[in-house]
Amino acid sequence: MVSKPIIFGLAGSSCSGKTTIALNLIKLFPHTVIVHQDDFYKPDSQIPLNKDLGIQDWDCPEAFDMSAMVQSIRSTSKGLQSIGATNNDNKAEDAQSHFASQWANPPEDVDKMVDASVLQSLKQQILQSLHIDTQENIPFSIVLVEGILLFHDRVHGDDAYPATEFDAGMFIYAEYQTLKSRREARAGYTTKEGFWADPPGYFDSIVYPNFIKCHESFIQRHPGILDKYTGTTNKKYSSEPDGTMSELAHIAVCSSDAPAADILSACVYAILDVWKMQQHE
Repeated sequence: MVSKPIIFGLAGSSCSGKTTIALNLIKLFPHTVIVHQDDFYKPDSQIPLNKDLGIQDWDCPEAFDMSAMVQSIRSTSKGLQSIGATNNDNKAEDAQSHFASQWANPPEDVDKMVDASVLQSLKQQILQSLHIDTQENIPFSIVLVEGILLFHDRVHGDDAYPATEFDAGMFIYAEYQTLKSRREARAGYTTKEGFWADPPGYFDSIVYPNFIKCHESFIQRHPGILDKYTGTTNKKYSSEPDGTMSELAHIAVCSSDAPAADILSACVYAILDVWKMQQHE
């Protein structure tokens, strides 16, 4: 693997199904490393406080160390390229160890979301498209970046913006009620300094309003993201933040109300398209 790694962004609102797709993509593209945005949350004591509600806001850009995340994406890509360029007897063993660590603790239900026959079919399509006989011969590696705020509206003067790093990406969305029920079914989240459980009404007061507020440009491009439950589908946006629309032109959109297999397939085709375009550069 001597080519430049493909950097693929997989984003969506909280509980939209990103992790399921990410972990199945690893099965199809074994030379993949995941960068989880959740790993870049700031310490609990530095999470912004919503002054109107008097509670912490874990669903805004300021809750993340975006600069550290962007540096991690870049260093991961550089590291994968160096593995591919290394010409020694330990190259295959080093790469196998590096990628295998990404599949340490998959969710128990990940194998139930996409049928084995679908995965097998996609594997064959990948091999045929790349004219190879085994997955180990896939000629590129992938940096798969997963998180809730990858394609959010860019703040003027903010140099640490994840979307500028991606070759392609997928934004997964779902109906309001689907997201709400999934989020409220979760017991909570392990944080850097403890544990966070959403207080009552947190989804309606923080999570979903932030999702809309932070993605105005993206929603302007894809108004179907909002549904009848929000009452804001026809909202007109008077301005677009600095450069955001052009930076998101290469990002596809898919509803998690569609079968996971369909979303997975769309991601596979997007990745293969990037590879084909790179070969003509």
